[in-house]
Amino acid sequence: MNIHAAGRSMLVAAGLFSVGCQRNVAEKPAHPIRIIATDSGFEAPATMPPGLRHLLFENRGSEIHEAMLVKLPQGVSPADFVAAVKGGALFPKGALDYSGPGLTSPGENIEIWLTVDPGDYILVCWNSGHATSTAVHPFAVQGGRANDPVPKEDVVVKLVDFRFDLEGQLRRGTQVLRIETPGPAMHEVDFYRLHDGQSVADLKRWRKEKRGPAPAVALGGALDSHDLSRVVWLRRNFTPGRHVLHCEMPVEHDASANSPHLSHADVGMVREIEIKE
Repeated sequence: MNIHAAGRSMLVAAGLFSVGCQRNVAEKPAHPIRIIATDSGFEAPATMPPGLRHLLFENRGSEIHEAMLVKLPQGVSPADFVAAVKGGALFPKGALDYSGPGLTSPGENIEIWLTVDPGDYILVCWNSGHATSTAVHPFAVQGGRANDPVPKEDVVVKLVDFRFDLEGQLRRGTQVLRIETPGPAMHEVDFYRLHDGQSVADLKRWRKEKRGPAPAVALGGALDSHDLSRVVWLRRNFTPGRHVLHCEMPVEHDASANSPHLSHADVGMVREIEIKE
């Protein structure tokens, strides 16, 4: 995915807010928050309450999009954030990423549950330079804290350095996935369904080169969070076929050493899984 600052991949958890603590907050059912990605930006609410939120993400654009929730530092506006990225900052200082729906192909959709804290945020898509070419969406997290209920998970996906560990089996049909990040590095997961005749190597090459027809359909995923203790849940319908779990976070990079820019996928954080009929 992203062009995040490489050093962020080794940040430790910034908070100690546990899932257990989240569950102790009053749970009040709320209408899911709908986020629609287009090629010109996002259609989404201007506010949402803090707590564990249920988001519905849909891509109505013609390109692959994602929607990272970024909490802005005090005194930094959305325009300031974009200007910093245009000026060469890979991830502006003081901003915090709060995960969000991962890479999603046109016409696809996914549900995600994640926790947000009070403050000023933006939605931003990092795919293919969209952070500077496509409008970000500002929104505020404010009001009383309450959690949206989360469905029981079918599979637990653990994002470990540098592999995906699964507890349970991905099956056809609607599945709920609980995404945990034992780390210790920050990670993300994007799900793909390979087209017939295509391979994991084809997908990795296409994600790097961004040329030619896509070898797979991007099914969404869970983007990274600054707080590794936080859990994200996903729900979507899976169809039979060969699927790939892929992490595109950058490996810590030493520019002075002229070393290549590597992603976690380059160092092995890719896994192919076949979902049977």
